[in-house]
Amino acid sequence: MSPRLDGWIPARLQVEGEQPWVDWCHLGSQRFTDPFFDETLERRLRHPFPLLFRHRTLMQTLVERQTSHPGLPVRGLVFHMSRCGSTLLAQLLASLPRHIVLSEAAPVDTVLRIHSRLPWVDEARRIEWLRAVVAGLGQKRNPEEQAVFLKLDAWHVLELPLLERAFPGVPWLFSYRDPVEVMASHQKHRGAHMLPGVLEPARVGLGAEQLSELSLEEYGARVLARLCEAGLEGYRARKSPALLLNHRGLQDTAVSRLVELFGLEPNAAESELLAQAADRDAKNPVLQFEDDSKQKAEAVSEASRKLAEKWVRPVYEALEAERLRAEPQ
Repeated sequence: MSPRLDGWIPARLQVEGEQPWVDWCHLGSQRFTDPFFDETLERRLRHPFPLLFRHRTLMQTLVERQTSHPGLPVRGLVFHMSRCGSTLLAQLLASLPRHIVLSEAAPVDTVLRIHSRLPWVDEARRIEWLRAVVAGLGQKRNPEEQAVFLKLDAWHVLELPLLERAFPGVPWLFSYRDPVEVMASHQKHRGAHMLPGVLEPARVGLGAEQLSELSLEEYGARVLARLCEAGLEGYRARKSPALLLNHRGLQDTAVSRLVELFGLEPNAAESELLAQAADRDAKNPVLQFEDDSKQKAEAVSEASRKLAEKWVRPVYEALEAERLRAEPQ
């Protein structure tokens, strides 16, 4: 007999042998309002009940449950090159109580990359599992909730065509930033995808033998270039409404661009919530936003600057050209 899972979410996926298993966490009515999915999960696990009581099922249980519990509709996808304002976008969307915003949710990442561990998992199965995971996470647990938004990990832009097939017609955006500023941010605190071995070398256009030959800075620059190339390729081949969004001026334009792309139609109270969220630091909402572009440009090492210009600048300029062509003059 399957456990009763109302109020529970698929919090983690684990591969054991040849099968994926789902670890469930009781979330109750708690909303995903933290900058990242894992922060909400960690906060919930401080409470005794979800810490002590767990469910574990096969993935097939989650797939079958989707028939009776399809979850709220997915209304938007947020792709990005990393360190370019995507967390602000997620926080703006999450400021409206009618939205469930899944920001870099680990179960989504596991499904998107599971075929590297289970070679028998084909694209159709990944799409089936992805829809089931999002449906499980996107259950209506509060009366005002109406829609789900996915803010993906930076490397998920490499799976953009699959995500378009999984959620056909759903609008998406790709957020990017001056590459020197992005390299400066990773110089201070390097993201996981900027470390060799986290992503399969072929996924970022490298051979395995090249990893030992590249400095951390060059590897990172080439990863960022590949992510931007994937965003550009996806935009040019788009099958859904899509938007390219530059970090420059994002604080002033983000609300209007999200409203337009995703058809948010906020009322007066919701407009105020959006304005308040836009004024806060996205990753530390107790602080007010401060533009750090100048500091980043000044702090970057000369090696990182040169590599950003060599590898990332050309595709950044191509993204800018596409964005400017699409925007009304």
